[in-house]
Amino acid sequence: MSRRTGLPTFLHLALGVMLVMVPMRAVRAQGGIQAPGTCDTGTNLNADCRMLLTITSTIQATRRLVVTPGSGFALTPASGALTVADFDAGMFNTNGSIGLTIQSNAPWRVTVQASAATMSGACGGKNTNTITWGTTTAARSTPLSTAITTVASGTTFTASRTENVFLRVAIGWVTDAPVAAANCTLPLSFQITAP
Repeated sequence: MSRRTGLPTFLHLALGVMLVMVPMRAVRAQGGIQAPGTCDTGTNLNADCRMLLTITSTIQATRRLVVTPGSGFALTPASGALTVADFDAGMFNTNGSIGLTIQSNAPWRVTVQASAATMSGACGGKNTNTITWGTTTAARSTPLSTAITTVASGTTFTASRTENVFLRVAIGWVTDAPVAAANCTLPLSFQITAP
């Protein structure tokens, strides 16, 4: 007898669990229960088939920097050749500029960094900080450095902002012996990041 009374009790509990689980797995639509993500039409109780679906998307912070020229920049004097006046002045302004085009949908910062403390090649270890720069032709007083230095920054988006980096080179009669063209080099790194 004890086995017979125990069996109906077990079945009763199992059915009770199933009845609880069915509503949790289904979506109640007009006129009946539908499986999640389905909608049936053609009955008097459910003539329409309309379902609400929420779509989501993530837009990431995206920044772009274009450096012109892309392969190299020659430190040639604006006059085309070094003159006595340049040596007497102790410096010369370079011809042209390095162009930066900035695109960003978030706050941004553009930096410049020299890869070494001295130039390589035939310049006899000319110090990097003897080359100064600025974002206008009049302001070329910031020395190039191996430290990361901010060129420009913005707190809002920009579709196409342009900056120019103008260079100036310090020279001296007794410190800068003649070298052939392109025999002094210094890699520069421009980077765009979050502020």
